Amino acid sequence: MNKLLFIYPTMITEAPMTIATLSSIAKQEGWDSKSCINTFKHPKQIDDFVQYAKKYAADIVGISMLTFEVLFVYDLIIALKKEGFKIIIGGSHPTNAPEECIDSGADVVVIGEGEEVLKDILREWPNIQTGIRPRKPYIRDLDKLPLPDLDVFNIDDFKDDTGFIKGFHRIYSSRGCPAFCTFCDSKVFKQDWRSLSISKIIDDIKRRNEEYGITSFVIADDCFTVEHERVYDFCNEIVKISPKIEWRANSRANLVNADLLKAMKHANCFSIAFGLESGDPETLKKIAKGVTLEENIRAPWLAHEAGLEVYGCLMTGFPWETPLSIQNQINFIRETWNAVSLFQVSGSLIPFPGSAIYKKFMKKYGFEKYWMNPSYQNCGIQIYQNALNPLRASYFYQRYLFDDTYIRQDKFFNYTPEYKAKVKELVLEIGKHNLSFMFPRKRLKQKSFFELSKISMFFSDIFPKFEKRVSGFIFDQLNKNKRSSIENLRDKRRGIVKNR
Repeated sequence: MNKLLFIYPTMITEAPMTIATLSSIAKQEGWDSKSCINTFKHPKQIDDFVQYAKKYAADIVGISMLTFEVLFVYDLIIALKKEGFKIIIGGSHPTNAPEECIDSGADVVVIGEGEEVLKDILREWPNIQTGIRPRKPYIRDLDKLPLPDLDVFNIDDFKDDTGFIKGFHRIYSSRGCPAFCTFCDSKVFKQDWRSLSISKIIDDIKRRNEEYGITSFVIADDCFTVEHERVYDFCNEIVKISPKIEWRANSRANLVNADLLKAMKHANCFSIAFGLESGDPETLKKIAKGVTLEENIRAPWLAHEAGLEVYGCLMTGFPWETPLSIQNQINFIRETWNAVSLFQVSGSLIPFPGSAIYKKFMKKYGFEKYWMNPSYQNCGIQIYQNALNPLRASYFYQRYLFDDTYIRQDKFFNYTPEYKAKVKELVLEIGKHNLSFMFPRKRLKQKSFFELSKISMFFSDIFPKFEKRVSGFIFDQLNKNKRSSIENLRDKRRGIVKNR
């Protein structure tokens, strides 16, 4: 039997369901498949991936790639190619930069949705046609896809102390998003929204419940509430499952109403996340959110009144914003203070390569192809969650209030001192709100963390390196056995790239 190895090189905590679906396709085509995932629990160096591929005797290695640490991935491709492996690469970054991936050593680059292209590649073996595979028509009937192959993962990599398997609770019931937000990289599925049938989704939930004991699920679609009748149908069916299943979902402020939210709550939905992004009317228009400020205020309150926990996603750092924009954001937080349970603790703008914002501002601000610069590796939404040593990567206040790293550093855009000062006010406002949810009924802890955060913010301005050096050193000493040498590897690689 031919063998396909899936590699996910970016460190994550959850089993990636995209690989599980592709593995099901491979097995349908008569191939054996396994995965090698880079996790914070078991961090991997390049040689770890290579040795795993050799031990498994893979015929093809498929790599799922983000715009996060591309230099690491390209070094990995070179190392695998030296051992004679055929490399297929897909994901958001290859979709946006296919020629770059070919130039960096990949044999085949998959653009967009990958299942049908993967079938072609496996059927061609061993005479695989190399190069960039053009985008195939989207799969209209998603029910034709097999259920995700959860056996492709090493479960121990994702199991926590309670036995819960991270990622196995994440269900995708649709693909695509109907919105055209300018900050979003949506080139893989674009705005072509398609959904699975409710029966298919329920079957998958039942399977995971029966086989893995999961009773709490995330409907991980970009927007679950695109079709209201479909949501009602889902609500009617999920309550029939025994034992009781609880769940949460994502939505947009203009795609809910009071009746829908009450039905979701009645069907054991406990939380809903809204992509609110901003409380500034001008910013909402410029990011083409298609949502008004009034709708952004109304939706959280409707969800709160329905008895749902509300998660509010916020963004800041847009190049046109002024201190007034941030004040409007602060006013918005106060307007929805008692409706929103938790505001997102990160959201500094990152211009992803497939976004309209990247195309519009890359030359003006000089960050064209920033991902090829060693100093821009590890650029993710939340800095400290992407680091083996979070205390070296961020300040105390950024971990508990809001991560404003990219704004402080002028990482992508240039901000005025007045704007940065106003963002600090926003950080404190978000933190003050969130700490009460993070530490309920613990007033002393809330106050202590808030005051410590203010001290951290104050000293980060005066002695910007002190806190990270001291706390980072202590963290390293306390975690010597857990700490991987991958950080040293990255530092070494950055030095090599700089000297090329």
